[in-house]
Amino acid sequence: MFNFLSKSKILLIDDFAGFRQTIKTMLGRLGAHHIDQSSNGSEAIKRCSEENYNIIFCDYNLGDGQDGQQILEELHQRSLMRQGTLFIMVTAETTTAQVMGAIEYRPDAYLTKPFTGDQLGQRLKRLILKNAALNNIYLAMNAGNISKAIAICDEVIIATPKLKYSCLRIKSDLLEKQEQNDELMSLYNDVVNEQPVLWAMVGLGRLYFNSGEVRKALEHFLSMRETFSRQVSLLDWIAKCQNELGEAEKAEETLKEAVSISPKSVMRQATLGTVAASLNNHELAQKSFAKTIHEGTYSCMLEPQHFEQYYDNTREVAQKLDVRERSRLLAETEVVHKKMERTYQNDPSAMAANLSSAALLYSAVGKSDKSSGILSKLTKTLENPACELSEEQATSIDKHLESFTEDGSTDKYLNQISSRMNVIKEEIKVRKKEDEIKVDQLKIAKKTNSEGIQLSKKGQHQEALLKFREAIEILPENINYLLNAAQIIIEYKELNSNADNVIEARHYLQDLISMDETDIRWKRYQKLLERVSNG
Repeated sequence: MFNFLSKSKILLIDDFAGFRQTIKTMLGRLGAHHIDQSSNGSEAIKRCSEENYNIIFCDYNLGDGQDGQQILEELHQRSLMRQGTLFIMVTAETTTAQVMGAIEYRPDAYLTKPFTGDQLGQRLKRLILKNAALNNIYLAMNAGNISKAIAICDEVIIATPKLKYSCLRIKSDLLEKQEQNDELMSLYNDVVNEQPVLWAMVGLGRLYFNSGEVRKALEHFLSMRETFSRQVSLLDWIAKCQNELGEAEKAEETLKEAVSISPKSVMRQATLGTVAASLNNHELAQKSFAKTIHEGTYSCMLEPQHFEQYYDNTREVAQKLDVRERSRLLAETEVVHKKMERTYQNDPSAMAANLSSAALLYSAVGKSDKSSGILSKLTKTLENPACELSEEQATSIDKHLESFTEDGSTDKYLNQISSRMNVIKEEIKVRKKEDEIKVDQLKIAKKTNSEGIQLSKKGQHQEALLKFREAIEILPENINYLLNAAQIIIEYKELNSNADNVIEARHYLQDLISMDETDIRWKRYQKLLERVSNG
């Protein structure tokens, strides 16, 4: 362990400098030397984007800003942790909401304050020994060699039987990435027959759902409830199946139970809001989206449409309230609106869709001046050159504009917005057509490259090179196509005897000079570069 820690890069995330120093001292006594520190989430995320850490200690409570769960969430979402990085959540609190929220993102350990240096050492020793046994799997995964990682999983199971289920869980994730569903089904069934562990049981249900057997998936998940009654991931899947089968009322009840167990999940709150809105339960939907926005203040999972759905459901609720209750709700809405404008001040497309919804809300409750002010801002936002609406956003704005009742105070803005939206919708059509052309080009390039590979296998090297050239002409920066063209020239005398072809191969390799050394194709590139240089 001392040798591992002496070579490890460690990050401590805590808003209390004294506690960071305490852990640093403990780790120093255990042999650690390379220790960085961050006092908040944004600083920690930046460090993780610039450095690959072996171990991350993160306090759950970090004062203002992201908490530990949200940091772990963003590190996963943005793939800022290499496979094998140990993430250890540290906290002085053990409330159900905090523990359940953190566990959902699978930290490697949960360390409760206070703890001694000996306790820290014992916990680290177990984690490091396990990681060492799995290290070759992680190396293959980080290199992008999924097939090799799967093979090593099988080797580790034979060499270290006590890590069997850890390896099988990793293997299941890898098989899922490669869409090897038959092998995945077999793995899950084998695990479940030996021991009904949660991840394998849920995995089976997911496979049923994804293959269209939704009723079978639901029955499977429901059969797990007695054994795993407090597992929110199970409740999420039950609700998803119920909603897919048209049982929205049941899905709503299931999600209400899930958020009562683990309320800090932004996406779970938003899903409950969406299901409730589909049932015209606007009061629950409004509250759910309010919680979505509150919990998502510092979360990467908060999305622009969450604000829009909040406004839409608030509008439905506010119109049915008495004056006093409506004033209270609109005061809360004003706070949310200011948060939306701060959040998307540099994203005019997200801002526009939300402004149209907010303007309709205030218009519906008789706040014409407020509505006019928002519409005025929407007019300017749509004129912003950086405002590039998606088809979905444009449809949403149109829907809101159509719902405005006649009101002389807003007619001017509505006419201006409508005129601008007509132009924007034409621009969207053009972009959509261009995107379709790009997709077609990708398909053609992929097909052409495959034809080149087949021709090469048949010994038709000149014809193969022509195909690789065609693929490169369509996608000139594609690494695989450039390597294929360079390799066929370098390997076959009938091609490399032509000096122009050799120059061509060198140009292809020169185009790849900025390739990342961690890329799985790096070694192939280096070998080709060496051969053409020794030419």
